Amino acid sequence: MLDRLSPLKQGMRLGRLTRVISVSLLLLLSLWLPGVGTVERLDSQLIDFRAANAPRTASNRFVYLAIDKESLDHVGTWPWPRSIHAEIIDRLVAAGAGDILLDIDFSTPSRPAEDQALSEALVRAGGGVILPVFLQRQNVDDPSSATITRPIPEFAENAWLAAADASLTEAGQFRAFDTFRGMDGENFTSVAVVLSALPEAGLPEQIGIDFSIRPDTVRVISVADLLRNKVPADMLAGRSVVVGAYSTELKDQFPVPIYGILSGPMLHILAAETLLQDRVPQPLVSWPIYLITGLLVIAATIWRRLTSIPVVAAIAVVISVASELAAYVLQKQWSFILPTATIHLILALGFTALLAAKLDLTTLLAELASAEKRNSRRILKRIIQDSVDAVFIVNDQGTIIDLSRTAGSLSCSSWEPRRGSDFCDGAPAVLVAALRRSIAAFTEGTRNAPAIQEEFDLVCDGQKKHVEAVLTLSSLEQSGSGSDEGHGRSYAACITMRDITARKVYEAKLRRLSQLDDLTGALNRRELINRIRESAEEEKTLAVFAIDLHRFSTVNATLGRYTGDQVLQAVSRRLMAAARKISEVPDVGLVGRLGGDVFCVVLAVSADNPLSFYADKIVGVFSKGINCGSSRIDVSVRVGAALASDVAGGPASWIDAAEAALDQAKKVGGAGWAVHTPVEAAAEARTRRLEKDMRPALKRGEFFLVYQPQVDLKTGAIVGAEALIRWQHAELGLVSPMDFIGIAEANGFICDLGRWALEEACREAVHWPSDLTVAVNVSAVQFAGSDVREDVLRALQVTGLPPGRLHVEITESTFALDAKKLLEDMKRLKALGVTIALDDFGTGYSSLSYISDFPFDLIKIDQSFIRRLAEDAASRAIVHAVTGIAAQLGRKVLCEGIEGETERQLLSVMGCQFGQGYHFGRPGPASQLLALLDQAKPPVGLTA
Repeated sequence: MLDRLSPLKQGMRLGRLTRVISVSLLLLLSLWLPGVGTVERLDSQLIDFRAANAPRTASNRFVYLAIDKESLDHVGTWPWPRSIHAEIIDRLVAAGAGDILLDIDFSTPSRPAEDQALSEALVRAGGGVILPVFLQRQNVDDPSSATITRPIPEFAENAWLAAADASLTEAGQFRAFDTFRGMDGENFTSVAVVLSALPEAGLPEQIGIDFSIRPDTVRVISVADLLRNKVPADMLAGRSVVVGAYSTELKDQFPVPIYGILSGPMLHILAAETLLQDRVPQPLVSWPIYLITGLLVIAATIWRRLTSIPVVAAIAVVISVASELAAYVLQKQWSFILPTATIHLILALGFTALLAAKLDLTTLLAELASAEKRNSRRILKRIIQDSVDAVFIVNDQGTIIDLSRTAGSLSCSSWEPRRGSDFCDGAPAVLVAALRRSIAAFTEGTRNAPAIQEEFDLVCDGQKKHVEAVLTLSSLEQSGSGSDEGHGRSYAACITMRDITARKVYEAKLRRLSQLDDLTGALNRRELINRIRESAEEEKTLAVFAIDLHRFSTVNATLGRYTGDQVLQAVSRRLMAAARKISEVPDVGLVGRLGGDVFCVVLAVSADNPLSFYADKIVGVFSKGINCGSSRIDVSVRVGAALASDVAGGPASWIDAAEAALDQAKKVGGAGWAVHTPVEAAAEARTRRLEKDMRPALKRGEFFLVYQPQVDLKTGAIVGAEALIRWQHAELGLVSPMDFIGIAEANGFICDLGRWALEEACREAVHWPSDLTVAVNVSAVQFAGSDVREDVLRALQVTGLPPGRLHVEITESTFALDAKKLLEDMKRLKALGVTIALDDFGTGYSSLSYISDFPFDLIKIDQSFIRRLAEDAASRAIVHAVTGIAAQLGRKVLCEGIEGETERQLLSVMGCQFGQGYHFGRPGPASQLLALLDQAKPPVGLTA
């Protein structure tokens, strides 16, 4: 009896051991499942489902200024000239917008004028513009190949840089941004944090985006409407504006949950909205809930004999639904994230285990597998039939075993594919060849041959279509075969064909827009350079001609811009027709528009003819007038010519040389031409070098001041000195002010240079005897481009120089500005207590009315009169008259250019109070001036 009971006890012990192992495994499963990738993806889908069913509206704090297709068509080219971005910034600032994010890559320089326009707009925005910084991989599979992409320095100096990188999940979706991103040793704040204007302290390391905030509630405005002044200011006032790509052609699109695809700028806005609405997703600690669920399942399994299957199923459904409702409420109200996939899986596994214990599932599983297989086949067949692309499934005999409904759209009388027919019978030769290559690769041993992609023209019944085809070959499993190696393997080919004719037409249109000037149809500068480069590779002798329409501004002013545009279009057509005739090789005759009323013609020329031969022909093209409606307009042109072989560099340099020659041609009235010479090239190169080096030179301290003494003509005592600027270039040596002052005035750098000179002269004069004055020249450009009074006031405050010791010298060219505004500026300047001197009187815009109308204290007579004083009675008469008028008006007189004792004595007799020139001292450092003061005898004539 005991022997018979022993196996029973062993079975009971084994059953208990099995239950203990099952319980342990279930408990471990409740802790292991949350970290499984499939479970994490399921949790993400549930979170997205809750967000989609708990929609929230945006706060109306942000505006999306979209670069859409309408904007691209409005501007007519991409990338846009940076002056367009500058105009966008100015308009937003004028409308009272808050922070402005330009979600555009500015990491490479453009044309200097365009870069300067954008840089000045950033300065005017006062640091309120955010520019993106991001990492860009050279190789998508190599993280170490990432390089930082950031705006060029002149933009970065005047903008707020923020990190624009987004984190990509394993599922290939963007769900979060890093709060801070370290790049190249610097730490950048995320764009979302900057836009939200929230304190950075306390923010998590990564900002999850709440996708329950609906993108369609964000206000979107087209850039085209802004440029057309169609956007009311109240739509932008006080709001942060994100400017970025919206058009799919610009490819700034990212995969996201719920909405599928969103643009990069919209992602930044949603991330900022998440912070602003305090909706950053916060995952809850969930393992205790999983453990409790596991324990409930274990209890139900242990007491399965006491519990019916329907009751267990009902309890499991209630728990599952309750957990989902709780997760939904937590996420909707407080953005707490409760992952519930593990709960559902534990319940499902427990119920399955309980069901398996009570039912024999072998037959059920087999039936389910068979049904799944049949269902998969039906789904696959439906997918193929409903595909918008033409899909052909071909077996290893070349027979079509299935095809989509749309396959008929690519058939024609010579090729009518249908189920059961031979695919290669009448198919395009390109496809047949691709199929054979794929089969050859497959039979050589590759399990799945690589996909082959082809593009070709398909002509059916006289209609031409551009088709894109993708061919893939897949091996098929064969029952009863242990291996599929060898040449007898079975396979199926899938050929997918798509009609891309419309896409190709649109791409060609975009390509034309990027190459041509939208008004005249001539090549734009970039495409013209490309075409010249192509022609130069064919070893032809090329000449470049820059053409300007003489007095074209008068046409615009008198007949209107519409007529002016018609003239430009007619000129472009005439040049295009003439270029092919004049060029020695017709196909090389190129015409481009460089801007405004300036065109460029490129010709293949013969060594037997001088450039003047071709320039005369171009001028002769406009011997007849242009008919514009009822008006006939006579057009004359000036031409600048350059032979490519005479100019160093590439096509861009050749065009620059022609434009430089055009500048020379403009100096002669009427129509005409000028040829670029090597001498001019050297002068231009030096000018460009000086302009490029100016600003860095000021930072490096290459500019310095010298001082020329000013003396009392009666006593010979030094009463002050004029500060004169010099430039000791690191490579070119000492550069004359005659060479760099004009350049500085032309590019506006004179404002910075003049501001520095004011402070430097005042700083030096503080250490001189208190009765000595210092004179500083102020350019007309400074009056036009900066606030001279504020510059002078700052120099006095920073250095501590008394205002009465500073003389501000104004040249006569300043009077070409607005006289009323100039008078007000001088009065404000005079109120500071400084002395105002009229410099170089008698040249340029000389007028005696200036002496009486403007508050001058001192008149400086130009040296051109003083040098001829001894032998020229007219010069003596002029000096005597000016001195007399000045005395009557209470002004004092200083004469420049005194080089001898005779001139000094004559001027002293005439009543001139002060003098300056080599007779008293050459310009030199401040130490030289102080040395003159220390000499015992008067300095008159000592350093002549």
